[in-house]
Amino acid sequence: MAGTILMASQAQAQKAEGAENIQRVVVTGSNISRINMEGPTPVEVIKRADISKSGATTVVELLAKLPSVSVSLDGNSSSTFASGASSAALRGLSSKYTLILLNGRRLANYGFAIGAQDSFVDLNSLPLSAIESVEILRDGASAIYGSDAVAGVINFKTRTNYQGIEGSVNLGANEQGDARSGNATMTAGWGDLEKDGRNVLMTVDMYRRNPLVSRKHENLSAHDYRQFGGTDNRTTTQYMGWVRNQNTKKAEKGYVIPGCLGTAERNSSGDMVCFTNPSTDLSPTQERAGISTIFTQRLNGNDELFLEAGYTENSSSFVKGMPAFTNANYSTVGSTNAGLASLPSGFAKGDPLQVFRSVYEAGNRTSKVTSKTARLVAGWRGTIGKWDSEGAIGLNQNKLSDVNDKQVLKDKSTLALQAGLLGKVGGYDPFVLNNPASAYLPFLTTTHHNSTSKLSSGEWKMSTPDLFTLNGEQVGFAWGVQGSHESIDDVADPEAAKGNIVNVGATSSKASRTVYSVYGEFNVPIVKQVEMQLALRGDHYSDFGTSYNPKLALAWRPSSTVLVRGSATTSFKAPTLPQIASTTTAFSTVADWARCGPLGYVGANCSYSPTVYLAGSKDLKAEKAKNYSLGIVLQPMKNLSASLDWYSVRQTDTIQSLDAQYVLDHEDSIPGFAGLIGRDPRNPGLEAANPGLNKGRIKDMRLPYQNVGKTNIEGLDLDVKYSFKVGQYGTLKLRETNSYSLKYEQSITPGSAPTDRMDGTDHPKWSNTLRAAFEWADKEVALTARTSASTKNIDDPTKTQKEAITNARIGAYTVWDMNFTMKPIKDLDLNLGINNLFDKGIVYSNSAYNNTYVNSLNYVVGRYIYLNARYKFK
Repeated sequence: MAGTILMASQAQAQKAEGAENIQRVVVTGSNISRINMEGPTPVEVIKRADISKSGATTVVELLAKLPSVSVSLDGNSSSTFASGASSAALRGLSSKYTLILLNGRRLANYGFAIGAQDSFVDLNSLPLSAIESVEILRDGASAIYGSDAVAGVINFKTRTNYQGIEGSVNLGANEQGDARSGNATMTAGWGDLEKDGRNVLMTVDMYRRNPLVSRKHENLSAHDYRQFGGTDNRTTTQYMGWVRNQNTKKAEKGYVIPGCLGTAERNSSGDMVCFTNPSTDLSPTQERAGISTIFTQRLNGNDELFLEAGYTENSSSFVKGMPAFTNANYSTVGSTNAGLASLPSGFAKGDPLQVFRSVYEAGNRTSKVTSKTARLVAGWRGTIGKWDSEGAIGLNQNKLSDVNDKQVLKDKSTLALQAGLLGKVGGYDPFVLNNPASAYLPFLTTTHHNSTSKLSSGEWKMSTPDLFTLNGEQVGFAWGVQGSHESIDDVADPEAAKGNIVNVGATSSKASRTVYSVYGEFNVPIVKQVEMQLALRGDHYSDFGTSYNPKLALAWRPSSTVLVRGSATTSFKAPTLPQIASTTTAFSTVADWARCGPLGYVGANCSYSPTVYLAGSKDLKAEKAKNYSLGIVLQPMKNLSASLDWYSVRQTDTIQSLDAQYVLDHEDSIPGFAGLIGRDPRNPGLEAANPGLNKGRIKDMRLPYQNVGKTNIEGLDLDVKYSFKVGQYGTLKLRETNSYSLKYEQSITPGSAPTDRMDGTDHPKWSNTLRAAFEWADKEVALTARTSASTKNIDDPTKTQKEAITNARIGAYTVWDMNFTMKPIKDLDLNLGINNLFDKGIVYSNSAYNNTYVNSLNYVVGRYIYLNARYKFK
């Protein structure tokens, strides 16, 4: 990011002397090609060599190592509507506010949305091995690129005009032998644009990663997180499970089903349950195959025809828990089932029974998400007079299929279990160790969730770095027009949509919009040392009208070693298509303190997961934002550079569903909130035994999408680089990067003032990367320390904290990586490295809202060894 001021000064001097052969490039954040890489807004560039040294095998792993980037999805979770995908975001905002580009052009959104509402581009559709560089603009750029660029832009660039054949292999393995990964890529280029007038570049990529298995890791194998201060998460519904007497006058604790093959113990609620500890897959088996081709034909002079085509197919195969029954109350009136007689004396035939038992006879459930992404871009680029011109049309599509087997139908399973409890032939008997397949296959089914997301676009743009001369300096100008059509067709499984699948949500949406845009951008040298970027963009949405967004940015170079820069811009973000048209049934983790207090439940023992109903609305207003930045870049000597940038984002009319925890905490104090909460009937016996208890167990919530209010964010980005010679032995390179949050405020309800949400696990105050590398000859060895700040032991500090444990803090977390680079022969590059060199353990949060480890699975993997090899055949 920093460190190019002297280069820019030298380039300007060469230009003043009449040099005309200096190559101009287009840098993310501007439509005007330029010589000076460091402009009014900060852009971080990650080159191919840096990518190889990172040890990352996927795009999301690479971005997760950067302090300024947050990862909301890493592709490892199946408990999300966007399973199988990866996403990244800037400024701690949702992924929908960060624009992802490939070679400067938009991509189709993933067919499933984060939280069933936030659209995003799946980073798994971009093979890391095919990426030549990554440019990250950490500044609002809606005036340049459109509404998706509220928080910034991440632009991935592939090679151009390459000749030869090159192969690369990436192999990695966890020290315990699981989570192994392998990636192979072949790149071939034919023809030289300068000599032959054409070039064909083709890349073929294949990737596979095996799952992370709990039994191979001591700190994960027990599923008993009490060692971290959390709860006992061992399974209680297998071999053979337990039951609870639901007679409201008796208020009895649960009973183990006779024949428990695990350990009969009391859980945190006092129920006697059957604990078992099966091994589980913590991440999916991931496979990817893709091919991309770029064809360029030079016509004459600098005019070219180009065609970009790509296809990627990703699959994520998850192994989930066993099928389970719904926790309904079952009648035992008139039962002839002999198993009831084996229950403790407190149970009497005729008492209603609640059964907690998995259908373990059927084995584990599996889920496979298949994502097929296709992209085609065709166009012309060249010059018209002194104008660099380009026109292109693009077609993008993402097609998804999520297939889940052994899903339990509520209606049929309830009838089967009821029949078994009553002793009827053909029913499912919970008191039998192994029921025949004929008893459970009729209520198991396979669900299918499909979605197609499309984006078609057309663009014409022109730019010149010398529109006219002002004060002896050239004024650059760019303008363009764009048109795009976006659509989504997300179809939920019919049974899931009806709510007839146990513990499974559903979402569906069908909507489209067309956007027409026109934009212009000036690069104005106000005086010799001051450069101004002035941009204006107008966007007309077929469903949300017209918006105009300006941007003003200044860069002042008082000397060849100092750059001062600042910017101000506005943003307009229309609701996503799912926010307009979706219908969703989901689950949310909340703490029901109204019940937990009288019952004596604390920490993670107070976690509940009620069903949540969400619905899109065409009455939503567009979100608006104002972005500001101010920074300084210094290069006091050739090998020392530093930059410090302050940023501020102020959003209004932000769209989100009402916060589930806030609604629950204010159930009786805010009018209308009680009507959003569904509860089971009150239990007189339980209330008699627990004074103060006056509410039934929470069952469901209705949380509409609304323009809730405001979001205010402020922070600092620091980047310092220093290198020096160590005698004749080599060069020591040091780099420190830090992203520090000064403010993260957000409204919770419409009309409310923003409240501080910083310093929880969702929004730590800072993250830091320190890299030290020693380079000699064609070798380099490096150590990198990645640190996350200490946080409160809660995901969001605005949530009601009912016990001391949530006021405790989770300590800062540092992981060390090591990398060794060498070139043993002329055309071979090798990278050997270890991620999490010292096998740093995970951190567990035991608040009622987290109740899990807070680290990404890349760290849960533990010590990870990898080898990258790249060979150029000719």
